[in-house]
Amino acid sequence: MTPALLHDIAAVSAALDEARAQAEAGAPIDLAGLESRVSELCAAAEDHRGGALAEPLRAEFQALVAALDALAGTLARQRETMAAAAEGRPDPHSARQRAASAYGRTAAPPSPAPTSDKKPS
Repeated sequence: MTPALLHDIAAVSAALDEARAQAEAGAPIDLAGLESRVSELCAAAEDHRGGALAEPLRAEFQALVAALDALAGTLARQRETMAAAAEGRPDPHSARQRAASAYGRTAAPPSPAPTSDKKPS
């Protein structure tokens, strides 16, 4: 069961990494069932507490926590961006704001027409 358990923990970590990438791209993510799945993994890992496989399980859970922390950071930044937009604050990190800034710049004024040194005849 332990190789399967290690694989399952790694699969959840990979799913969290994928969810983070989707969130960074602005795509919706579905975290339904995450809490119950992690609870099941933790309960299964309890059977191996203090055993020879405790260290590999610890390493996999640390990777899972790192993936979860990365997703939480992405979602926090996304929430801040949305709050800023709702309040009308400019967000220099959003693609829309960068595009608006780039296209909103005014062009340099045209240079004056060259004058002729010739006197009218």
